[in-house]
Amino acid sequence: MNATVLSKAGTPQSPNAFSINDPIGVKTHTLENGLKIFMSVNKNEPRIFTNIAIRAGSKHDPSDTSGLAHYLEHMMFKGSSRIGSLDWAKEKELLAQIAELYEKHRFETDPSVRKAIYAKIDAISGEAAKLVATNEYDKLVSSLGAKATNAYTSNEQTVYVNDIPSNEIEKWFKLESERFRMVVLRLFHTELETVYEEFNIMQDNDGRKAYQEMMAGLFPTHPYGTKTTIGKGEDLKNPSHYNIQKFFAQYYVANNMAIVLSGDFEPSEIIVLAEKYFGDYQTKEIPPFVFAEQAPLTTVLRKNVFGQQAEYLQLAWRIGGMATDDSDLAGMVSAILYNNQAGLIDLDLVQKQLVLDASAGVMSMTDFASLVMSGRPREGQTLEEVEQLLWAQMQRIQSGDFPDWLMQAVIKDYKYSQTKSFENNQRRVGSITDAFVKGVEWTTYISRIERLEKMTKQCVMDFANENFKENYVIVYKRLGEDKAVMKVEKPAITPVSLNRTEQSDFANELILEESPRLKPEFIDFKQAIQTFELNSGLPLDYIKNEENDTFSLYYTLGMGQNADKILPLAIHYLPFLGTETHTAAELQQEFYKLGLSFDVFTNDDRSYVVLSGLEESFTEGVLLFENILKNVKGDDAALKNMVEDVLSKRENDKKDKRTILRSAMASFAKYGQKSPFTDNLTKEELEEMASETLVKAIKSLTSFEHRVFYYGTKSPESVLNFLNEAHQVPEKRLPLLQDFDFKELETTENEVLFVHYPMVQAEILMLSKGTPQYSLDENILATFYNNYFGSGLSSIVFQEIREARALAYSTNVVYSSPNKKSKAHYLQAYVGTQPDKMQEAINALFGIIENMPVSEMQIENARQSVLKSLESERITKANVYWTYRSNLDKGIENDAREAFYNLISSTTTADLVAFQNQFIKGRKFKILVMGDRDKMDFDFLKTIGKFQELSLEDVFGY
Repeated sequence: MNATVLSKAGTPQSPNAFSINDPIGVKTHTLENGLKIFMSVNKNEPRIFTNIAIRAGSKHDPSDTSGLAHYLEHMMFKGSSRIGSLDWAKEKELLAQIAELYEKHRFETDPSVRKAIYAKIDAISGEAAKLVATNEYDKLVSSLGAKATNAYTSNEQTVYVNDIPSNEIEKWFKLESERFRMVVLRLFHTELETVYEEFNIMQDNDGRKAYQEMMAGLFPTHPYGTKTTIGKGEDLKNPSHYNIQKFFAQYYVANNMAIVLSGDFEPSEIIVLAEKYFGDYQTKEIPPFVFAEQAPLTTVLRKNVFGQQAEYLQLAWRIGGMATDDSDLAGMVSAILYNNQAGLIDLDLVQKQLVLDASAGVMSMTDFASLVMSGRPREGQTLEEVEQLLWAQMQRIQSGDFPDWLMQAVIKDYKYSQTKSFENNQRRVGSITDAFVKGVEWTTYISRIERLEKMTKQCVMDFANENFKENYVIVYKRLGEDKAVMKVEKPAITPVSLNRTEQSDFANELILEESPRLKPEFIDFKQAIQTFELNSGLPLDYIKNEENDTFSLYYTLGMGQNADKILPLAIHYLPFLGTETHTAAELQQEFYKLGLSFDVFTNDDRSYVVLSGLEESFTEGVLLFENILKNVKGDDAALKNMVEDVLSKRENDKKDKRTILRSAMASFAKYGQKSPFTDNLTKEELEEMASETLVKAIKSLTSFEHRVFYYGTKSPESVLNFLNEAHQVPEKRLPLLQDFDFKELETTENEVLFVHYPMVQAEILMLSKGTPQYSLDENILATFYNNYFGSGLSSIVFQEIREARALAYSTNVVYSSPNKKSKAHYLQAYVGTQPDKMQEAINALFGIIENMPVSEMQIENARQSVLKSLESERITKANVYWTYRSNLDKGIENDAREAFYNLISSTTTADLVAFQNQFIKGRKFKILVMGDRDKMDFDFLKTIGKFQELSLEDVFGY
């Protein structure tokens, strides 16, 4: 059926039924060719966040070349006949030969012939690469001072992202206009190899596999379920240049595109630029998307997915798409079920400790949507038991077993969340893009709150009864070996040459064009932050919120889990406790009714008590959370359950790849077996913990010396007067406990630390300790070094490892600076690759780290990128305060960006080379390797350093 036909439950929304109150003032303009411009002005900083959105994604992929839309996204960074081209006439001929060879390769079945064809592709590709200015698009956009340069593809969209200084807007228009005029499939086979890597990475991602199974069950004859964005392995091995060009010509046209901007600009000027640079783009009739009718789901469809990560389940129902009333109704059902505070799941499953955790949400798309519930089992609990608990919560909605006030509280929370979200340009652009791609008028999209306010409880009950029956798809993600894992094998590829010293005529022209430079603005913290003293002697730091009617109140203690191991456990215990007057559930409900959230959290060296939400509820909220801190009551049963869950989560952490590598192994490499990561209460200490001990820790939080920070709309006098009454603390406060001093180990020789984890990929993280305490000058030069050498799409590392050699999908080298004065700087390098590429990848990383390639032109682009970012950066709102506190931790009292700007302004290539020679060259590393033991080349690993295989118990400490 046609995509505009609704599902059984869906009815069209009525965009004109409500008055429009647009909090971000979106202005729209459509060029004569159909290209849409969406603009939201935000003058907070001189930057503009941009999306260029195409209404085409994986559901539009040809049936015989799945993954095409995603692969095209990658190729759109390769330039055009002008961007990146040194001799287009010659390159065009070679690319035509490569395209024809790929067609022969695609239809050839003889393996030996296919291999010979690929050898020709490889050889001609090497010749064509000599005619290319490598990664020129990324270098050019970086030279504008762009940040967040990226793109993403999903079911029905491909979106290209940049965050640019506002003074570079015309150069950005010129660059993007040229970029989207055509797709040039240069450096194709090395980029294809990185897509192979991305495919293989997903074989190790249990969440992605479970999601695909869920979609296949919900949409058995729709591309949502029959196709994946990454594509099938067989299709990836048989790409077609012709099909990619046909897809581009069909969908990358003016009337199927939108330019979405939020930031500091004048809309009239944007329209002029859009007409100038995109006004001649071609218009083409877009064929209506047609899909098969989806048979009704009448029973529960159960599926199993296996993998190494912790067990969980997802159950989902199919409903109407985003342009139907189903979207609003399902959103309300979802929020009644789960809002991370006072929903049925929050209070009756998570709060009561009946599951390890659980949630619900709506996944909205154009043709259909789904309501998804998920849950993780407690120790000894089956996934089937979790399923029944979740299903019971949906049945409560059907019977109306939820409080009458909850729907209004959901709306109040939605208003607050939207207000906070729209402070951010990226989120504004994301919402506008979402509406455009899914065919919803912005006026309809933004009037959602008004529609929710008209909704009745009976309407929600009727909708739930009609749609959410025992007709769901459930995926059990179980622990075990996945025997269906498929790996795409790499073809033989010769590394291509990289032209770093040449650039196209287009690049020369663009770089020479002058843009008015912005003047950087630095903060005088003494002027920006007002400090007062409460009657108790506590300092009150104050910044006025000039943006909206929301507030945040922090009580900050200068001690954390490094000073007291009991503290994080006590804070984790608090949400399960009540007082003499309120149960734990009632407290969460009271905060939610008020449009507030209350949180207590700790890190290594800080603890925070936080209240935030609508300013109108400030007084009631503070009184309520002060009452909690003073009158909290212990609950032995809750403590017993919590300890069991803490132990379960610890075991689950040992099944999570990222936690193993980035937390456990990295901490072991930095500190040895006793580290901030492993210094936790033991199993025995947890099981013997008394409720009274934890309650005492909670009640004593504000008995220690601490600071108060308020960001909101009230005057400092009113905040002072109120807190003098409400925030009662002992006259003689407790001194802060001292942190345990964990000693960072020196990196004196190369060491290889291996941990076994069954997976398709191998992940390598290299760490090297540098200067033992914070240095501002070193931090500044490291920022320059990272921009040029180690991070970003135009960096040397990305070019060498991914672009030239196709060894990895993800790789970087970062010289990191500490967040505390007493901590060390570190050099770290990462690459995720296939085990059979590991030797080549590690050797390549070692080689370029030791002998940094030098390109004066690229170094200057990197320097300008840093300067333009600083010129256009504005630290505003509560971020002023947190930047100041962060600087103080490093021993800096003023705005460090001024020193950054002054030093980078005069830095030269020689300075960067000197930094490389002094701080990088000759370094030794702890080389952390995680992968499947049966696939590892241990002989090689033992040649690069002292080898040690570690168990999960070694690195986790339990």
